[in-house]
Amino acid sequence: MRDLFWALHTYFISPILTIYFIALLVYVILGWLMIGGVVDNRNQTVRSIYQFLFSIIEPVARPIRRFIPPLGSLDLSILVIALAIPFLRDWLIPRVIFAIPV
Repeated sequence: MRDLFWALHTYFISPILTIYFIALLVYVILGWLMIGGVVDNRNQTVRSIYQFLFSIIEPVARPIRRFIPPLGSLDLSILVIALAIPFLRDWLIPRVIFAIPV
């Protein structure tokens, strides 16, 4: 049973969390570039990419914002998510899987 959960983690959960982490980084960097004026906000492609990233990140960030409100323009919920993904992927889920009796 442990092997099944380990394979599920290795081939499904971990890649999804990694892709979500990369999407989070792209969301943050694209937001900075849009605020800095490096990327034009009126560009339809940029706007559609940002809206897509917003639609997949906002449902996770919104509940965290209830407990940790933004400090001015600094959104700490994104930081919490960025710290939680590697913690879950690399430490917590493997520990739980190895705690399952053979």
